Amino acid sequence: MNELKRTTFETSRAAEYFDARELQAQTGQPASNFATVALKELMDNALDACETAGVAPEVGIEVREEEGLIRLSVSDNGSGIPLETMRKVLNFDTRTSDKVAYRSPTRGAQGNALKTVIGIPHALGCQVPVVIEAQGIRHAIRAWVDPAGELRVDRDEGEVNGSSGTQVGLAVPRKGQDFDPDYWARSFALFNPHASVRIRAHSQSAECGYQGKSDELEDGDFYHPTIPFPSQGFRKFLPTDLTSPHWYSVKALERLLFSYIADARNGGRDLPLREFVRQFRGLSGTQKAKVVVAGFPGMKYLSDFEKAPGAVAELLVRMREESKAPSHDVLGVVGEEHFRVCFEEWYGAERFWYTKAKGETYGTPYLFEVAVAQIEEVGDLFTAVNFSPTFDDPLAVTKLESPEFAAYGINSFLSQAHASPYPEYYWEGAAARTAVAVHLVTPAPVFLDRGKTRLQLEG
Repeated sequence: MNELKRTTFETSRAAEYFDARELQAQTGQPASNFATVALKELMDNALDACETAGVAPEVGIEVREEEGLIRLSVSDNGSGIPLETMRKVLNFDTRTSDKVAYRSPTRGAQGNALKTVIGIPHALGCQVPVVIEAQGIRHAIRAWVDPAGELRVDRDEGEVNGSSGTQVGLAVPRKGQDFDPDYWARSFALFNPHASVRIRAHSQSAECGYQGKSDELEDGDFYHPTIPFPSQGFRKFLPTDLTSPHWYSVKALERLLFSYIADARNGGRDLPLREFVRQFRGLSGTQKAKVVVAGFPGMKYLSDFEKAPGAVAELLVRMREESKAPSHDVLGVVGEEHFRVCFEEWYGAERFWYTKAKGETYGTPYLFEVAVAQIEEVGDLFTAVNFSPTFDDPLAVTKLESPEFAAYGINSFLSQAHASPYPEYYWEGAAARTAVAVHLVTPAPVFLDRGKTRLQLEG
């Protein structure tokens, strides 16, 4: 052969879930935070699973350092990940999420986060399988990218005896990880007063960023709920609660409606229009749904909107006309008492202050609550959006004002108020003895980063 005849190769983009650089872009976090990314995603999923099952969340975290690895396991008492969902999660050519198309104040909503958890060990050079136990089946998942850039996935299934719920275990190299599971266990307990959180951790090295409470894994911290669940005394928006048409823009409703159409093309149901309308708050009654649907003669199923996509705007108008915008209280808050109990138990609070406010941003409601305690020791700053702790300050680009001063971001504002646990400038005697919790609840947060942390708020 005197000349090269080139072949045009195709490689799957699914391999991007197993590349550290691509995962950093998808999660919005550096590779040094990948162990924390996995822990946060698994905790979000665990709490959502319990609330969906209607049971008081009982979540367990186990962390063990051995043979140069961080071995992390998260378990819950929900109904367990169904086999069909597991198979969808392992299809890396699609997005798998029951949150991303809906507008509601639920945790996470990153979209592909469980896929990233499966990819993280390989991206960090660890070949230990990810193990998921749910509904009596043990899935041992080993995934890797071959030299041609193609993703290869092996999944072994076997029976397992155990309690209800889901348990996910994975391992990542200890070296280079900035990992503090105790802080994250405490954060999830702080923003979820109805959940019990148990952490058992052991480390023999300070390089990983945490130390076990003793030489025995069985010892650890147990954060007890302060509110029974379900109960009338605590209100938070659940994954099973109906969303409101008043929380959707035309574009957002189009995305949801056409996601149903796409699912039908892939073998799912072509949802009747009336059934779709009844999924919304204030429209679940037969009569109101009938009134809405009457405005669309000849459109019986969602797939009919493919021929008239502009009709979605009219659908949203009619749905809003036949329903009332829900009150802010539907969103729910953690509440003053839980913050007070936690800060007194953890830090020995000497003084305590709490406030909450409500408003709207981009046409959707929000509730905002802040708790500050003057304490006996060095404290922490905890931030959360929709009952899920955040990696960084969600209001870092938001201007916060008081009569005396203004600042961008929570810590800068607290520093000027001489109330920050982490002052911007350190000198002897400068650190305030405070613990602070800041929580925002909204059905349609506008994030500025892929990691779902920094928020953009109107005004």
